[in-house]
Amino acid sequence: MALHQHWSWLLMVGLASSVCWAEPVKVILDTDMSTDCDDVAATCILNQMHADGEVEILAIVHNTGLYQGIGAVSVLNTFYNHSKIPLGAYKGTFDANATGQGGANKTGAYVADLVEHFPSPIKNYDQVPAALSVYRQQLAAAANNSVTIVSIGFMTNLADLINSTADEHSPLSGIELVSAKVKHFAVMGGNYLHYSTHPEWNFGHNNIGVKTKFVIEHWPSHIPITYLGSFVGQEVVTGAAMTNQLPTTNPCRQAYVDFNGPSNGRFSWDPMTTLLAVRGIDQFYDSVRGWNEVLTNGTNVFHNQTGTNQAYVAIKGDPQQIANAIDNLLLKSEAQNAQA
Repeated sequence: MALHQHWSWLLMVGLASSVCWAEPVKVILDTDMSTDCDDVAATCILNQMHADGEVEILAIVHNTGLYQGIGAVSVLNTFYNHSKIPLGAYKGTFDANATGQGGANKTGAYVADLVEHFPSPIKNYDQVPAALSVYRQQLAAAANNSVTIVSIGFMTNLADLINSTADEHSPLSGIELVSAKVKHFAVMGGNYLHYSTHPEWNFGHNNIGVKTKFVIEHWPSHIPITYLGSFVGQEVVTGAAMTNQLPTTNPCRQAYVDFNGPSNGRFSWDPMTTLLAVRGIDQFYDSVRGWNEVLTNGTNVFHNQTGTNQAYVAIKGDPQQIANAIDNLLLKSEAQNAQA
């Protein structure tokens, strides 16, 4: 399969090649913070890009029912002096105990540590609005065709958004708000290049496949969707340098130590998706266009086809270049905070 198709219209989605940003990319991050530590790296590099003026974080929302999950997000934002960024949380029962691949003690460990031992104004989801309300408020206030949504977890909140009706924030339905305000949807999820009979985690864990299928099938056809799949994320390992070089006062570092131990990096699914959403595909990736068929169990089959709004990415060149870009952003936080 040739991976050379150039997605020219995606150049508009925040591709940046210098430190002088013409206009920040406006981002809503939707994270399952706790299931894996790569959500931490994604949130930290997004905060760093916000500090650099490359990004404007409109909001961060949490998409599992873990009570303290949004508290860990607040810790990271607070560390970067961004505690006023709007936060929202899914408050249902989905994955409320965060019993992920490593078990509850493994996957929940860094969340509790961050919330209990680092400063933040928010400790749990009782202190923030529902994610749906935050989505609708931020989209209603945004300019048309201006918002990039980055999904690095489950599509609980996005299903709620698409299903939503008029409220105090907007007379538009959820699908009308998305259609008018969103310009790009970056998704960490699915299997590409290598077909699997088992659903990728974000697409199929804990029966979430029904909602994944619903969101993808109802997404407006004029808004680009970029998928970064499981196998691509495993080609890039990041975070080890942070555990070795940053002090114990850095919560990004601490989360990685809690999850993986010191001197160990982690597969980079979520920070790769976040960086791609902000800087575009051309520097590090090739893309293949088509449409994603998602089944109710979360398995997916990507059908190659020209002229669609969807594409998945594959790495071109040396994966270490992507690792370096992510690690540099993670390490930059300490120098910036030292100057503050």
